[in-house]
Amino acid sequence: MAIRVNGVLIPEQAVLAELKRLIDYYAQHLSRAELGQQMDVLVKRAKEHAVGTRLLLDEVKRRHVDVADADVDAALAAMVKKAGGDTAFAALLDKQRLSRDQLRASIRAGKQLDQLIARLTSNEPEPTDDELKSYYEEHPERYAAPDQVQLRHILIKPAGDSEQDRAACRSRLEGLKRQLEEGDDFAELAATYSECPSGKEAGGSLGWVPRGTTVPEFDRVVFDMEVGEISTAAETALGMHLVEKLDEDQGEPLPFAQVRERIRDLLVHERRGKAITRFVEKLRQVAVIDEDDEDQQEPDLDQLLEPDGPSSQGA
Repeated sequence: MAIRVNGVLIPEQAVLAELKRLIDYYAQHLSRAELGQQMDVLVKRAKEHAVGTRLLLDEVKRRHVDVADADVDAALAAMVKKAGGDTAFAALLDKQRLSRDQLRASIRAGKQLDQLIARLTSNEPEPTDDELKSYYEEHPERYAAPDQVQLRHILIKPAGDSEQDRAACRSRLEGLKRQLEEGDDFAELAATYSECPSGKEAGGSLGWVPRGTTVPEFDRVVFDMEVGEISTAAETALGMHLVEKLDEDQGEPLPFAQVRERIRDLLVHERRGKAITRFVEKLRQVAVIDEDDEDQQEPDLDQLLEPDGPSSQGA
């Protein structure tokens, strides 16, 4: 996804960093499924943000926005501490192919952008309580406790990747299911046969599992089951599972007071974002922007949702 702004190439990594920031933010408000459905929109917005960042960095230079070395040093020291010390931090930098000087420059650029954005959005009004309540009432599905199910399972891993190995694994689980139907104790079978630590530690119990917190194929099985039902062999990347659904709980709306600050943060973020968008649009009108989407691959949502190493704003 080669993008040039006024002849300057924006690295693909800068676009992916913008995409990850968007996903991390909206993951607080949208389910994993909703994020997946919105991926095209988020990718487009990430590109717009990367272009906007480049234009804003040019504006930083034009306005001579400065950041004290002490502020950069403090931010870098906080990253080192969070990473677990100099050795661990150096390993993270090596993994990301970054030098300390490059990271310092990125931190400085991010802080310069923060200062510029603070100036540009300083007159934006705070959302009122009425606006917060209206948003809460208009989006009840976003502010409810997730559906959850109470489960226990027996996990068996196929000996290999062949269909014969998988068939043998399914056959073992079907045999265990017959034993359960004939009255054998689930906890005892889990302790004896399950290859998940929950087998020996808790009789196979997984406790209460909220929707969206397991892999999609497992989610689909357990949320479609009836309470008291024992599944056929459910296959995931971890192996094959025999699952008993013990109970379920439909998600209830969270009280407004509990989510008020989350909604406020979202509306402030969107309001300030619109102000920056208006400003960047003026910069775009006099900029030369070229984009080549040839051979572009769809980003991996699972990978983007994983925590990563040191990062900062900037491009």
